[in-house]
Amino acid sequence: MIEYIIRRIIQIVPTLFGISFISFSLLMLFPGDPAEIIITTSSGYEPAKEIIEEYRREIGLDEPFIVQYINWLKKIISGDFGVSWTTGEPVLDMIAERFPASLQLFFATFLISAVFSLILGIISALYKDRALDSIIRIFSLLGISIPSFWLGLILIWIFSVKLRILPAFGYGNIEHIILPVLTWSFSFMAIKTRFVRASLLKELSEEYIITARAKGLPEKVVIIRHALRNALIPIITYFSLSMGHLIVGSIMVESVFSWPGLGSLLVESTIKRDFPVVQALILFVGVLFVITNLLIDILYAIIDPRIRYGGKNV
Repeated sequence: MIEYIIRRIIQIVPTLFGISFISFSLLMLFPGDPAEIIITTSSGYEPAKEIIEEYRREIGLDEPFIVQYINWLKKIISGDFGVSWTTGEPVLDMIAERFPASLQLFFATFLISAVFSLILGIISALYKDRALDSIIRIFSLLGISIPSFWLGLILIWIFSVKLRILPAFGYGNIEHIILPVLTWSFSFMAIKTRFVRASLLKELSEEYIITARAKGLPEKVVIIRHALRNALIPIITYFSLSMGHLIVGSIMVESVFSWPGLGSLLVESTIKRDFPVVQALILFVGVLFVITNLLIDILYAIIDPRIRYGGKNV
């Protein structure tokens, strides 16, 4: 197990470099001269060409692209993510300030949607083609079809405007998180419910399940110890890959509810063309995604030791 973990950590190093390269390249891909944007944003007036050229040399933008990337990467490794072009604040401080709000919303959404999608998916599979299964499948179809931003606006209209029982915006109290979590988890839960149902139905149709039932094992044992355990691996894989869906969803949900998290910060920074903040956020999300996948791979070995990695038993 230790060998596998070390091997996986070594394997993700090139991926991390790739993410950092893409993050830095955003500065070059966006239209406009970075030096001119910085001066214009900070001073409020259009600078002369001579001033732009002097500033470009001062901050190293006249260097070759690869040299700029290496210098930027050295600063990142040392913990220097630069300063915001619009506020002058250290980018790392801005991320640290917004991260707890996103983390709170993310874990609440993931926990609720994961638990309920597992429960509903299992129920739907066990009651296949019955009334309860039909109701859950209709619910899943609605969740997949309804856009999150539209659902968020509808929930605000119902619970904030009409009923006046929940706040539409804000952050700090438990009441503020209810509508964003409901909005964010609805589509996530719907998609995962269908996947859990399909995975469990596939396992229930396998020959080893028929054999277990023929031996007289209790149905609860057959489902939990055999079918569900084997169905968990593709389910966990799908849940881990869905982190990207949650991250994209956070941008829409945080914007709709004015939630002060990283998603709304990314939108604000992109609109203002605050590239140091955008670069840092893309890098941060990419690293988070890679680390999550690493933890999921390790979890595979814990769930099913028969899985072979690199031709060796874990």
